[in-house]
Amino acid sequence: MRALPILFVGGAILAVAAGAVLTPLAYADPAPDRAYVPAAGPAVSPAAAPVLTDADRRGQLDARLQAMLKSGQGQRLTDAKTGPRPVARRNANRDTRRDPGRSALRPVSRPVARATLSGAEPASTIAPPPTRGFSLAALGRPRLDLKTPPVVPSDPIECLTQAIYYEARSESEEGQAAVAAVVMNRSRSGRYPKDVCQVVYQRNSRTCQFTFTCDGAIGRRPVNMTQWARAERIAREVHEGRSSIRLPDASVNYHANYVRPSWGARLERVRQIGAHIFYGAPLAGFSTPGAEDQPGTANRPGGLVFVDMATGQPMPESASAPAR
Repeated sequence: MRALPILFVGGAILAVAAGAVLTPLAYADPAPDRAYVPAAGPAVSPAAAPVLTDADRRGQLDARLQAMLKSGQGQRLTDAKTGPRPVARRNANRDTRRDPGRSALRPVSRPVARATLSGAEPASTIAPPPTRGFSLAALGRPRLDLKTPPVVPSDPIECLTQAIYYEARSESEEGQAAVAAVVMNRSRSGRYPKDVCQVVYQRNSRTCQFTFTCDGAIGRRPVNMTQWARAERIAREVHEGRSSIRLPDASVNYHANYVRPSWGARLERVRQIGAHIFYGAPLAGFSTPGAEDQPGTANRPGGLVFVDMATGQPMPESASAPAR
């Protein structure tokens, strides 16, 4: 029996014989009663979803939160209760593995308030100089008045207080005490007046030893009472020998660090404290500026002039010579 090849075309089974006409043997239709549906074309993408804006998202989130609140699933935020804030410890989170010798609970050290802060000074017992009336001349550059005899106080503490206040009130306590120490060194040197007030108010025909005594600084502005009380306290400590400041006995000169006096190169530089540079003994071949080497020359022309503390008038030559 000869086998015939079979071909499946379009759902019909055909028997193929050599040289014979193709005859359909059978037709298979899985659903004869269903209309013919052509093959589907390429898939068409659905319409793009609308893009939500930030406002839309916020609205949706707000709606969800409101729904949660209504259903009891959330709580409204309230203001925090007011009260003292806890002090954070700097060392609370210290890693003690790196430094086993230091405990993480070690208390933080705090600076101790010094007795020199505002309001902590004892009340001053010395009245400050009165403030003069307003003057246009005071607004300009200060000028030295070497013609008007100054009114020299009789209390050495008051003169030391003035020297500290007008020369170094913005300096540290050490710097203020150093200024007072220079005054005391001069009064003990034998080359300046023995009286502290005469040392402070010493002058000659060209200048005054402490500029504030002849440039109008006294009484130009109201005195800061806290700084004045501090100056008085330091003046008493230096005058009574209770100060810790240490300057050589030969240290009788100083100047501010923003000036360069010619005599600075002729003296031994001791140290600088704040804005003041302090000097000691004169170098070889030089003398101490402002000091009197020979007695009886205090009132000579161009020399030093001393003023009577009671009358404010220049003292006669016989009385004005400094005691040795």
